[in-house]
Amino acid sequence: YNRRRILLLEEKRNNKPDVVLKKYWENKERFSDFFNAVLFDGKTVIRPEELEDLDTDESSILEHKNYAETLKASRDNIAICKKSTRYGINFVMLGMESQEHIHYAMPMRIMGYDYGAYKKQYDNNAAKYKNGKGLSSDEFLSKMRKTDKFIPVITAVIYYGERSWDGAVSLHGMLDIPKQFSRYVNDYKMILIGFGIIVLGFILMMGGGSDDPNEFNYAIFS
Repeated sequence: YNRRRILLLEEKRNNKPDVVLKKYWENKERFSDFFNAVLFDGKTVIRPEELEDLDTDESSILEHKNYAETLKASRDNIAICKKSTRYGINFVMLGMESQEHIHYAMPMRIMGYDYGAYKKQYDNNAAKYKNGKGLSSDEFLSKMRKTDKFIPVITAVIYYGERSWDGAVSLHGMLDIPKQFSRYVNDYKMILIGFGIIVLGFILMMGGGSDDPNEFNYAIFS
């Protein structure tokens, strides 16, 4: 009885939307197709064989304990992180599971995720320069050499809720900025993709639901 109950609980856990979607997007072909569609209008720039899996806790998208705990405790997010070995760029996918709620602070949250990724790179790099040997005074103060470079991070948010997204898609959208000052306030934009757009994109990539690549089959919406 106990063994059967454990198996049922395990099956239920594996069938949760966040688990299912995470497994779906962990596939390198789907992951690369997604970012190629979002960033390059479907042109094959990111290739699946050039992607390297990164552990989302280790590479953490997030560096600080409170951010990491927020991500782990949150039930409305999945996170997948992969690195392009060709371009040296980390790609992060955040998926919102909730069918009812929109996160109105999401642009700020993305800032926190990206900052965590860069801060971790900085800290790991700075650990090499504890004694300051061979560094200029400015480099020692900065805990990095003038020539040191970090890996860029591109974060995309998938929203697959039933409601249309009516929240901000940039930091400016969250701020009450007098018009004459807006150009001086740094903005932070996020890449937000609705799940319906993804489905439509894959339909188009597969020929529009028709055997004839020149004909779109509208019956797929019925």
